[in-house]
Amino acid sequence: MDPDVRTAVLGAGLAFCILFFGATIVAVADSGFSARGILLGGISLLIILMIGLGLLGAIRNPPK
Repeated sequence: MDPDVRTAVLGAGLAFCILFFGATIVAVADSGFSARGILLGGISLLIILMIGLGLLGAIRNPPK
């Protein structure tokens, strides 16, 4: 794969994670910090964290 295309795809994925992180924070704040909102927000943040760590690992370790 062309390195420029790879960088663009990984950058788009990282931007996607940042967007969903912000949306999750807004949704948790909007729910009034209820137990249900915090639980679902925590699960969402965990999923976003796992995807983000995978993307960061792909960015830091390009194929040889």
